[in-house]
Amino acid sequence: MMKSFPQRQAYRESISNVIRRDLISGKFKCDEPMREQKLATRFGTSRGPVRDALMQLTQEGVLVYQPNKGVRVSSLLTDEERDVVVAMRLELEKYCMSKFVPTASQDDLDNISFLLERLKDACEVASLPEVAENDLALHRYWVAQASPHLESTWIGLSVRMIMKYSRLDNYEQSITEHTRIVEAILNRDVEKAVYFLGENIL
Repeated sequence: MMKSFPQRQAYRESISNVIRRDLISGKFKCDEPMREQKLATRFGTSRGPVRDALMQLTQEGVLVYQPNKGVRVSSLLTDEERDVVVAMRLELEKYCMSKFVPTASQDDLDNISFLLERLKDACEVASLPEVAENDLALHRYWVAQASPHLESTWIGLSVRMIMKYSRLDNYEQSITEHTRIVEAILNRDVEKAVYFLGENIL
């Protein structure tokens, strides 16, 4: 029996999240081929949901499709390209932050506080994959709440940025920077939230 569309979509998103986490943590090398059958075996599924996930990640720019070669991991950004990506991500996220802070509900504030605690826990055990995953989850939350239309663009920029260079191994600094951002949001201080966001991303 074929899975319903919502179920397949949820499964695709779950697989995408795992592969994205692997890419961030360096599990796959640049230009490494992504084999559908191998991934399907890993996730215990057919190739359909894996193909959907690879297509989503290709649209985000972290994977690339090459004729006669299939889907492969994108090459690293040059330093100049990374500077452009950082600037684009920062401007996009500043916009989302300015929209999110004034309209955030109590549930939103509770959720970002929870996500911050998860990031702190990951930092305390020095788990780079978990730090990367929770760092992105926290930032993604306010982006998605402010503008679902910009979420996929933001994901592509953020993952490519982290694949090229990351300060995520500086765990104490990561905790400090994200705590400042969240505290500013909780205080409904857009100016400070945007300022501390810039310090973190740059």
